[in-house]
Amino acid sequence: MTKRINDFQIAEHFNLIEFQCPCCHRVLLNPLLVSRLEILRQKISKPIIINSGFRCQKHNEKVGGVTNSKHKIGQAADVRVIESEQSEFCETALETGFTKAIAYRERGFVHLEIGA
Repeated sequence: MTKRINDFQIAEHFNLIEFQCPCCHRVLLNPLLVSRLEILRQKISKPIIINSGFRCQKHNEKVGGVTNSKHKIGQAADVRVIESEQSEFCETALETGFTKAIAYRERGFVHLEIGA
C-alpha cells in the first residue's frame, strides 16, 4: 500500500491527513489546536472524528464559510458529535481551553476554535 501525502501521526489519536483541505490537500495547522484536541479526546474517552480542518480560500467559499474563518489559518476544526451529546461536549471543550465551541445540532457537528 502506498502512503499518501500528509498520512502520518501528529498526536496519539490524530493523523495530519484528517486536517487537510479536501480540494487541494494542503494543511496549515496550529499545534495548539492538536494539543487541545488530544486533551479533549482523553477527557471524554471517545474518538473525535474531524469533519473539517484546514480550508483553502476556494473550499471555504464552497462550503459557505465566513471570510475570517479560523479554518483558513489552522485554528479551527469541526468535529462529529451526536446532538444529544453536544451540550456536554461543548462545555468540556471550553474547560479544555478552546475559545469557541459552537454546536450545530441539526448538522451533527461542533465547531471548535483556539485563539482570539
